[in-house]
Amino acid sequence: MTETVQHPPTDDLPEVLPYDPFDAGFHSDPYPTYEKLRAESGSVIRTAAGVAVLGYHDVQQVLRNPKLGRGEGAGYQDTLIPTPAGLQPAVMFMDPPDHTRIRALVTKAFTPRAIERLRHPAEELAAKLVAQTAEETAAHGTVDLTTKLFRPLGAGVLNILVGVPEKYLAQCIEYANDAGRGLDPAYTLSPDALQNRLKARDGYVAIAQELIAERRAQPVDDLMSELVLVEQDGERLNEIELLTTVANIFLAGFSAPQAAMGLAALSLLNHPDQWEWYREHPEEAAGSVEELMRYDTSVQLINRTALEDTEVGGVPVKADQEVFMLLGAANRDPGVYEDPARLDLTRRGARQVGFGHGIHFCVAAPIAKLITEVALNALVAYDVELRNPTPPTNGALAIRSLAELPVAVGRRH
Repeated sequence: MTETVQHPPTDDLPEVLPYDPFDAGFHSDPYPTYEKLRAESGSVIRTAAGVAVLGYHDVQQVLRNPKLGRGEGAGYQDTLIPTPAGLQPAVMFMDPPDHTRIRALVTKAFTPRAIERLRHPAEELAAKLVAQTAEETAAHGTVDLTTKLFRPLGAGVLNILVGVPEKYLAQCIEYANDAGRGLDPAYTLSPDALQNRLKARDGYVAIAQELIAERRAQPVDDLMSELVLVEQDGERLNEIELLTTVANIFLAGFSAPQAAMGLAALSLLNHPDQWEWYREHPEEAAGSVEELMRYDTSVQLINRTALEDTEVGGVPVKADQEVFMLLGAANRDPGVYEDPARLDLTRRGARQVGFGHGIHFCVAAPIAKLITEVALNALVAYDVELRNPTPPTNGALAIRSLAELPVAVGRRH
């Protein structure tokens, strides 16, 4: 079964990608397309709007190049967040020097202590959810891990981190399905999908405003309060910067961890030998998760705009042209990884680029890895039977996520 990808109502679409973004087969498994493109055209491919980048080192070059940034093109406009001061970018969509200043403040709130204190409550929640899933399997035969484990675990951990009131959790999870396409180019979305994306952004902003006001009046021991109070060299986040940062945490936090957990679990279940290796080597869980995220990358596509004339991998790029980085392809670059299409939990070496690179490395990456590790650790304590080896995805280009993962979960004997 593959997902149905809804086309926008016009055929007059810009040719910005070297593949068909509406091909259901691509969404089901993008990696054969990447291999074909690499074999035919190399690691940097020119398109009508700029270039697409498939090479690992080329992606790193793009993310280090100060001549390639957000700019003010269509890709930038797609990511703006509505605030009382108008549409504004979050820190991940800024260029230096604003990016440098705000990221330094945000990073101070994402301390190792703040992240590690999530582990124990996350483990308790994951164990509870998997036990409930086993009970539902006994009653109904097949359960969906996406709805029974990945969504509630991701939302629960974010709730611990940020302190989302219980009354908003169900709504935030619902928004996540639409926010998951928040990084897709607008031209790839149908009018309904685009409207739902905007609705999700508006909803997250409204909840963020309420929470910021509460934490400003009465700080508690959570990330939200840290962001309200964080200071460096006499500087703090102003109200709009704080709002866009928290809204962005919601936009990414309710969808990206779900995507990472689902793809990692599916990869393990489709490779029984690796499932058993993971179970037998719990001390290697962190390295195993890194390999799982390399093998099937949740963030498949990010872009930059040329701020002035430059080049990528020897290919000239003119000012205002788009540069699309295919992170899933970069993570299977045969020049970096031996036999890259093979899942090998013993693999160590180059860090996968699914979380970016350099100054644009995702500050929340340790949280996504921790949640994925916790989810897998809870699952391998049970017998899990995969009921569909090729479950449908959400049809998104940027964040590859499973729409469902039907399994049977039973207690181990």
